Amino acid sequence: MPSTSAIPGACSKAVVLQTYRTLARMISRLPDNLKKETFETQLRNGFKEPLAADETVQDRLKVAGEKVAFLRIISPKDINPATGKGGRWIYRNGQRIEDGEGTTMNGSRVVNGFTGHNLDPCMVKRHNATLKRAGFVNNLHAKGIF
Repeated sequence: MPSTSAIPGACSKAVVLQTYRTLARMISRLPDNLKKETFETQLRNGFKEPLAADETVQDRLKVAGEKVAFLRIISPKDINPATGKGGRWIYRNGQRIEDGEGTTMNGSRVVNGFTGHNLDPCMVKRHNATLKRAGFVNNLHAKGIF
């Protein structure tokens, strides 16, 4: 890529390098070696070929950003290579608890935040404190006069 200092209004070298590294990292996560080689070739050629007469560095970076977004969609999420699963684990007494073996607080039902049933009292207290801090002291404005 040509020097960005010679182009007025161009992006800095750090932005170009960061975009290149992000693309390279996203390509390395692809499981299919054929796709990986194709994307790597496109990456190298796209950043090395000279700019066209009507093209700017910002245009190239915009296209690179679109490629990053596409790669984020098609690349698999980070997983643990030992178990083949990603996510969080809970350990109790030094032993890892598998799915479904956990217990809830005080043996009560699981909190369902989607329907609002059986809410956690600590979360309700935090919610009310946040509303009060934001200025929603009461709901008289919504009730009206009556």
